Amino acid sequence: MATSRIPTVSPTGIPTGLPSGVFQSAGRDDTTADGTGQGATAPADSLRVALLVSRASTAARSGDLDGALRMLHEVDDPLVADHRDVLDLLARVYAQRGEMARAAECWRGVRQRQPADAAASAGLARIDRLGGRGPRAALARHRARTALAAAVCAVAAITACTVVLIDTADGRPGQPGPAQADRAQRIAERLDAERRAERDRERALAAARRAEAAEALAGELTAPGISPVAHGDSVEVAFADGLFSEGAELTPVGAERLAGLGERLAGRKVRVEIHGHTAVVPGAPTSGGSVLSLWRALVAARELSAAADRPLTEFTTASADQRDAPFAGVARNRTVTVVVTPG
Repeated sequence: MATSRIPTVSPTGIPTGLPSGVFQSAGRDDTTADGTGQGATAPADSLRVALLVSRASTAARSGDLDGALRMLHEVDDPLVADHRDVLDLLARVYAQRGEMARAAECWRGVRQRQPADAAASAGLARIDRLGGRGPRAALARHRARTALAAAVCAVAAITACTVVLIDTADGRPGQPGPAQADRAQRIAERLDAERRAERDRERALAAARRAEAAEALAGELTAPGISPVAHGDSVEVAFADGLFSEGAELTPVGAERLAGLGERLAGRKVRVEIHGHTAVVPGAPTSGGSVLSLWRALVAARELSAAADRPLTEFTTASADQRDAPFAGVARNRTVTVVVTPG
């Protein structure tokens, strides 16, 4: 059955019109003028093609060319993935991204199925001119590059040209009113909403699993003088006693506490960050961290590394800001805070 086309030209000079035969009436063939084509297209497959093209076009029109490519490549049904309209849209999106080699590959795929396809021939010819030599080719490439900023507008024409074909009383294809097109758009929007909702549910479940893992880890790290508290997907470990003397010398209690925590970290797949603290004293800076607090973090990392039998490079150290001191007293703030995140 012959289908009409509404040609549209993109800023790069590559036509962007989509064939009007996105929906085919049941039992008819998608056949070109020279008798070649894709063969019979089931109504369900035609609907899937139309919805996919509509959704991908909407993403491209909003500027999300990467998202449009993902939708077009995620199709697992060869009848849909290799459909002429899907390959043609892929070619146009690639062209608008400046990936002319991939665009040409897709249009060649269209030509394999429909050798007389005018849009694919025009696109391939344009790409050949862009790849040529001489001042005219250079000017063509310059115009193509400067047109990429407006490329999304060209993709809008793809959706505008997607119509539904029906059979009229005399057997010729006709174009229905806007109600059916609106219905297809509503279906596409509902599918998009369901997909977003599913992604949100997956993210929420993943966050809940990470929080549960952190809660379980906090319980497993608990020991005398060691107070782990789960915060989101990580565990913050504080110590009941100051770990250091006035400088960066560990006290006997401090060495014992760090050894106990290190033993509990052994064999676990976790990320460990150590933040050294100092007490705020008169005349000293009240923010910005200090060399002493960083040195305490390094000493604690050495102790944890030895007790956990883990390389020192697996521990991240930093100086905490004085305003983030965990305790009110001076002696107890001669310490570190250890943040453990399940890997």
